[in-house]
Amino acid sequence: MDMGRLIEKGISIAPEEFYLVASDLLIAFSNMREKPNFVIAFLELSSWMGTSLRSGVWTYYEATKREEIHRTIEYLYQFAPDEEISRMYALGNHNYSDEKYQTDFNYPQEWLDEYELIDQWIFGHEKKIISFLQNILKTNYQ
Repeated sequence: MDMGRLIEKGISIAPEEFYLVASDLLIAFSNMREKPNFVIAFLELSSWMGTSLRSGVWTYYEATKREEIHRTIEYLYQFAPDEEISRMYALGNHNYSDEKYQTDFNYPQEWLDEYELIDQWIFGHEKKIISFLQNILKTNYQ
């Protein structure tokens, strides 16, 4: 399926059936050499939600490149500054590679509490997140 038809399907499909097209969109976007900010945001928010639902959002933030997280936060603050998803995504942004945590991984309790809050929010707002992903497609599809 060509990219245009794939995006159209992603936009028009019901949020509860988005999983039927999500993996194809992720593969197509991941294979792009140059990724505009909306593609980075789509990929990262999809990964954020999926990782949270499978193993917890902690894994996402610890494993994701800080540059990708920062680009996604910039996108969210530019295009959805008042949306709760922007605040929740940015809430988990911490420096896990700081030397003081590398020997014993004794992260602050505040971070652990935030991850629990973010995971609960994602679990309770999966349909809203999917609608947001569809809106990214709709807004940026020509």
